[in-house]
Amino acid sequence: MPQLTPEMKKALRRVQADKLMTKKQLAEYIGVSESTAIYLTKDNEPQNVKNKVFNAVVSVIAENC
Repeated sequence: MPQLTPEMKKALRRVQADKLMTKKQLAEYIGVSESTAIYLTKDNEPQNVKNKVFNAVVSVIAENC
């Protein structure tokens, strides 16, 4: 399983802040459930995620950075 690094989580929170999104809007933007979006942005610990979620997060970060 791929692992989200603390830097990737920080970049995801930065995307959320730059676009003034709620967690629900961020979840829709990424293409995951709201609980998953909350879980992804919760802390700075490395986290194992499914391939689908990892690819979605990487593409959102790439589009906005």
